[in-house]
Amino acid sequence: MTFNVCNFSKLRYIPDVSVGFGMTMQEKIRKSKSGLRGLTRLYAVQVMYRSEFEKKPMDKILAEAKYDPKILLSEEIFLNEIDAEFFTELLTKTQNHRDEIDKLIEKNVADNWEFSRFDKVMQALLRLGVCEIVFFKDVPANVVFNEYIEIAKSFFKKGEVSFVNGILNSIFKQQKSV
Repeated sequence: MTFNVCNFSKLRYIPDVSVGFGMTMQEKIRKSKSGLRGLTRLYAVQVMYRSEFEKKPMDKILAEAKYDPKILLSEEIFLNEIDAEFFTELLTKTQNHRDEIDKLIEKNVADNWEFSRFDKVMQALLRLGVCEIVFFKDVPANVVFNEYIEIAKSFFKKGEVSFVNGILNSIFKQQKSV
């Protein structure tokens, strides 16, 4: 399955998430070194979350957003502020390797925890982060960790942010030794 964001020319916005201190997550990412890819990762988490929450395929979520951009917005972020090629590749690889990614995550959580019962935002964030670690060898692991930890900070408390870091780090170490 492939998602083609380039066909969604009317899609102009992605939702914003406040990180406190008078700065939104999107403003923080814009000012960071990650910029374009950082906003792309945030957008991917939000699209994947909405897909899971509404139990709709991601391409349907994107198609709906083409006609009603407000379903994915609370602050203006223009489509040219995301890396459409990276966005498409990230969502496509995450969907195509979802079972493999989920198994890697399951293997790295406590025995009494079920990944399927995690918060939908946490699921999306971990799936995308693990996908980058496993299938995007050109992206340095520390960049992946930092990006997804920053996104996690806007949705979760410190303990859950540490959890994200722990899972991503553990999977990275396993992949490195393979």
